[in-house]
Amino acid sequence: MSDNNKHIPRQKLKSTKKTKQWRKDCVEGYINQSTFLQNSKSDLLRYYEAYNGTLNEKDYNYVTNPYNSQAGKKRNFPAKLRNYNIIKPVVDLLLGEKTQRPSNYTVTVTNGDAVSKMEEEKQKQIVQSLQQMFINELNAQGMDTGVDSQETKTPEQVAKYMDTTYQDSRAIVGQQVLNYLRDYLDLPDKLQAAFFDWLVSGYVYSYKGVCMDEVEYDVVSPLDLDYSKSPGIEFIEDGDWAVRRELMSSNAVLDQFYDLLNEQQVSQVESPHRNRSGSFSVPFLQRVEENFGDDERFVEVMHVCWKSFKKVGVLTYTDEFGVAQELMVDDTYKMNKESGEEIEWFWVNEVWEGYRIDGDIFVGINPIEAQRNAMSNISQCKLPYNGRAYSNRHAENISIVSMGMPYQILYNVFHYRMELTIAKNKDKIALIEMNTIPKRHGWDEEKFMYYADAMGFAFIDSTAEGKNNERVSFNQYQVLDMSLGQYIAAQMQLLQAIKQEWEELLGISRQRKGQITSSDGAGTTENAIAQSTAMTEEIFRKFEKFEQKEMQGLLDVSKHAFREGKKIQYIADDYRNKWLDIEGAQYSESEFGIFAKNASKENEKIRTMRQMAMSLAQNGTGAGTIAEILDADNFARIKQLANKAEKKQEELQQMQQQAAQQLEQGKAQAEQQKIQMEQAFEGEQNQLDRDNKIQVATINAVSKDTDHDNDGKTDS
Repeated sequence: MSDNNKHIPRQKLKSTKKTKQWRKDCVEGYINQSTFLQNSKSDLLRYYEAYNGTLNEKDYNYVTNPYNSQAGKKRNFPAKLRNYNIIKPVVDLLLGEKTQRPSNYTVTVTNGDAVSKMEEEKQKQIVQSLQQMFINELNAQGMDTGVDSQETKTPEQVAKYMDTTYQDSRAIVGQQVLNYLRDYLDLPDKLQAAFFDWLVSGYVYSYKGVCMDEVEYDVVSPLDLDYSKSPGIEFIEDGDWAVRRELMSSNAVLDQFYDLLNEQQVSQVESPHRNRSGSFSVPFLQRVEENFGDDERFVEVMHVCWKSFKKVGVLTYTDEFGVAQELMVDDTYKMNKESGEEIEWFWVNEVWEGYRIDGDIFVGINPIEAQRNAMSNISQCKLPYNGRAYSNRHAENISIVSMGMPYQILYNVFHYRMELTIAKNKDKIALIEMNTIPKRHGWDEEKFMYYADAMGFAFIDSTAEGKNNERVSFNQYQVLDMSLGQYIAAQMQLLQAIKQEWEELLGISRQRKGQITSSDGAGTTENAIAQSTAMTEEIFRKFEKFEQKEMQGLLDVSKHAFREGKKIQYIADDYRNKWLDIEGAQYSESEFGIFAKNASKENEKIRTMRQMAMSLAQNGTGAGTIAEILDADNFARIKQLANKAEKKQEELQQMQQQAAQQLEQGKAQAEQQKIQMEQAFEGEQNQLDRDNKIQVATINAVSKDTDHDNDGKTDS
């Protein structure tokens, strides 16, 4: 057993034996077991400085001082080592792409009764459908049921709907709580800061807890946390312990611990002893002092979280109705054997936490409020701290910036060499005999150089004599070419090659940065971007898995924070204010699961759907629906809007078909009425004709009778 482990007190103790001294020893033991002196902590600080463009001259001593000479004996070279940052643009590119990736986290209920509740709801909906169908049939037959007829789905349609789109009411509440926490905790900005740590250091850490019946969430700097490196543990929350160290001002300490500190401890916080742990790294202290000053009121606060053992029992008893019941009890429960009680004891894990302030003030050493136990395993619990490493499997962890450090150093070295080369560049130099300067005409070297620079030519004395009175020859002049232009151009190409190699290491092509030439075809550009995205997808995938764990943890913590119920206001997906009334007992007993969709695929679907906006507008989709589709940041919302638009389109088509049918029916009715009117008119005309004929016949008959009578009278 190592010395460090000897400092950890025994954890398999009854609750009555976990005394005040035991609690202090646990906090001290885990603080002593943790360390912040590892070289990796100093390296992490270097990575953050490299992103900001801070130059560490020690990395370049092999170039600036190759002979390891003393500082006072160094020669001053005509160049200065500068930092030409090629790391920051790559990190910023990935940060920008992260903000454009949709966040698709769906809440589900994993309680054992979830399926039975769905079946009960399905049966209820089918019965209601059958009842409404029966009422509709009775109303159609003219019977007075007292209930209006309504359109309803068939039992088959109800069953299909429940199987495909049913969502537990508890899951709906969980989704709404997650939306509320996203707004209340400002999660997008905090997760963006966490992604920045992920890219720069290769680590990402966070803290989740409950304070004043509210969920609190914080992104922890990779320089401030140490934890157990248990084999096979991917996420810190599944480990055994974690220690966080902060330097806080006296006022900040009082804000957080005012209800735990006594009068003497408050006085010590105001004038701290500055008892700092010897395990803390010097670079961190330097960082704090450089950013905030060496304030004497800075207090060291150590937060320790660890998993202890707890003895619990499953009590079996018979209630007043004679039904066997089970109840969870702690180790202080006294069993009543006379009433037939039985207890089965277990040792399970329990997460504890404690604070050490200014080296000797111990407060808040208790089991944490939100244990995050699994209903299927009472021993399973998680630390309030979570995080993961980028790539530490069987090797030291790396990060995006750590991979870029060699390229950054080499890039700066070549720039330094090029500056030296530029200083040595003298172009062409002409060697001229000084005796040829026409000194007897009043010229000197300065006047000669002035005319040469100003006029582009100069006069010489062809009769000049040398030192030994010999005649100076004019065909011995030479021109020395001191130009290093070609070498400088080659240096520039090397610089571009270094930068390109660094970006290709990560898979970032020029097309991905928007550098598209006229010779690039559409297919070539799309393939280049797709391949580039595939190479960096693992960076996003691992971090989004961490995000999924965070969403799960926030929901688990909220069950304890909202155990008494809560009325909250939150911003929905459509940016509208909504109210939520949480029933504490039901919510705290729910067990949620988080389902995350692949953000890259979702982003591609969103982009494709947005490109179809024009065709949707041409097909009659309203401007408001198209605006909502363009504004949506997840595909589920777009799919909902598209289904809504499709339903409206179907309703419009049905209305058009009904209008067309009504128009045809109107035409048919008008034609029928016309025919009927014509037939009636024709009947009336025929009747009139018959009446006329009868009248004519009657008149004729009367006339004949009259003529006959007249004829008789005449004969007589």
